[in-house]
Amino acid sequence: MTSSTELGRALRILADFAELRGDSEQAGDLRRAAAAIEGMPDPAVVELEHRVRRNRPDDESAFNPAVQSRLREIVLGGGARAITAAQTGLPTLIRSLLALSAVASDEAVTLGRHGILTLPDLQAALDDERLGRTVGDAAGARLRSAAGALELEAGQVSLGRASDSANAFIEAVARACPAVDLLVPAGEIRRWEPLISSIVVVGRASDPPGAIDALCRLSLVHDVLHHSGRRAIVLTGEGEIDVRVAAPDEYGTVLFTATGSRAHLSSVRQRRGAPKLAAREEDVYGHAGLPFIPAELRHATGEIEAAAAGALPGLVSREHIRGDLHMHTTYSDGADNVDAMVAACCALGYEYIAITDHSERAAASRTLTRADLARQRDEIAAIRDRYPQIVILHGVEADIMPDGRLDFSDAALEPLDIVLASLHDSAGHDAKSLTRRAIQALRHPLVTIFTHPENRIVGRRAGYPMDFDAIYAAAAETGTALEVDGAPSHIDLDGEHARAAAAAGVTLVIDSDCHRARWLDRQMQIGIGTARRGWIEPRHVLNARPLADVRAFIAAKRARRP
Repeated sequence: MTSSTELGRALRILADFAELRGDSEQAGDLRRAAAAIEGMPDPAVVELEHRVRRNRPDDESAFNPAVQSRLREIVLGGGARAITAAQTGLPTLIRSLLALSAVASDEAVTLGRHGILTLPDLQAALDDERLGRTVGDAAGARLRSAAGALELEAGQVSLGRASDSANAFIEAVARACPAVDLLVPAGEIRRWEPLISSIVVVGRASDPPGAIDALCRLSLVHDVLHHSGRRAIVLTGEGEIDVRVAAPDEYGTVLFTATGSRAHLSSVRQRRGAPKLAAREEDVYGHAGLPFIPAELRHATGEIEAAAAGALPGLVSREHIRGDLHMHTTYSDGADNVDAMVAACCALGYEYIAITDHSERAAASRTLTRADLARQRDEIAAIRDRYPQIVILHGVEADIMPDGRLDFSDAALEPLDIVLASLHDSAGHDAKSLTRRAIQALRHPLVTIFTHPENRIVGRRAGYPMDFDAIYAAAAETGTALEVDGAPSHIDLDGEHARAAAAAGVTLVIDSDCHRARWLDRQMQIGIGTARRGWIEPRHVLNARPLADVRAFIAAKRARRP
């Protein structure tokens, strides 16, 4: 027999879970049922269990059909199993904290009531030292310890995949929820972080509760893990999405807070004093005596000081980009042919592009042979006639071999309009040898761009531990551009390296490194966002310049030949 105490405890925990999900009515029903059962004498509990096993409804007002269903789960499968099953419908943070025994269910409810439902929420609460006031010092200490473990174990997805998920949700809302007049990505996506641990979107509506209700009914929403008047955490086929909807007069404050970073929020709040609701982010910064700071700069890396001094950079944007100088076709490992890539680039409004397939020594699934170069040259010549509105440069992404030479001869490279060089194969070399190989390629007069210099694989492999100061110096000296690569697997140079390169006088190029026509714009946007994280301005970027300047840059490097 299940005791009244066991039944009551299980029902109270399930009530806590219902409240965390936002179902206050079910939570109240379950708590009333728990209180009723805990007050029953043993014979009445035995009779109740018999009725539940026979699935006979109870006449007691506290035991509505939903409560009866929960009781049946507990009686037939045990309280522990019912509780475990119910946990799957909670936000990831709450599930993780319960699994680590960092909180009990009632403490989790307290977190939820204070808006602490995701790992960024927990981190923010730790930063501003309100956690102890929220749950008490003992639980606060457990949560601080748990937060450290969860940061290390947090599942992350690539920026590209997370952006696709957020944008698909935003598009669905635009089609089906006219009450939401604005919805944008926030958090790590808006800051263009290479890896995303939490997808957050922020919307604006005159009736936030009504808008939240409508959002939760979207067909792509598989489950609602939390639902309150201004927030929902929903589960889609791509994972959790944290949705905030603000009234117009508070939208700026909500977007600012949801965007982060934690260090940036702390710095602004120190200047801002008591929080004020604001309709625009510009007003949030104005309250702190600062001009608006772009989201990509919000990392506490000098942006507050620069803003206070009126010295924020005028960042590069999509409107500045005139062409894309790195992409692949079916001649190597691309999915689309030259014509499809050119047509897509015309649709994007580019003035010029470069077709730059992998050379024969690359570890790609398909590569370009010397014989293919001539065939590709002829095909591009024919395509130029069909697309007079765009200039198509014929190039190649050559591999830097272990001895520092390129895998195509100068005779093969000389007729090309542009040559890119990549250090795909480490050959087991140490930092000194890798740096030597890179600088040897930079000094090659036919190499215009050193692509994805770190050669990292985001989330899987760190970049090469090269002497980047020496690489920047060599690039600036030789007039070779370094690439900010927008492929989600590379995002390389990253913002920090791009900023250092520009400070060293290096010309940068922002490229898509795209292998599919439909991803050309998406990957260029990632490259631009990454460059903006590095404080990059249009004056730093080769492909923000007219074609004549690009040709002059290539010619100046080639003119250095001895």
